[in-house]
Amino acid sequence: MGRLPLVDPGDEGADPLAREVLDRVTGTRGRSVAPNVYRAAANHPRALDAMVRFGTVVYFDNTMSPAQRELAYLTASLTNDCHY
Repeated sequence: MGRLPLVDPGDEGADPLAREVLDRVTGTRGRSVAPNVYRAAANHPRALDAMVRFGTVVYFDNTMSPAQRELAYLTASLTNDCHY
């Protein structure tokens, strides 16, 4: 099975939009390294940008309290029979 290459935001040859979005993810999320799911999505920089913008609204820029968000995560997990 083939695998998508992971884009390195430090690679000068990487797409400028991909590097910008990956840097934004690490900067705003308090991470030292972008998660691999974002690095894989960076192979299509516009899709990565849309995914990060959507995730920011869903996970951070909303009116739910942290407890309400956690309840939503747990409810979705239970509904979808996810055990983790």
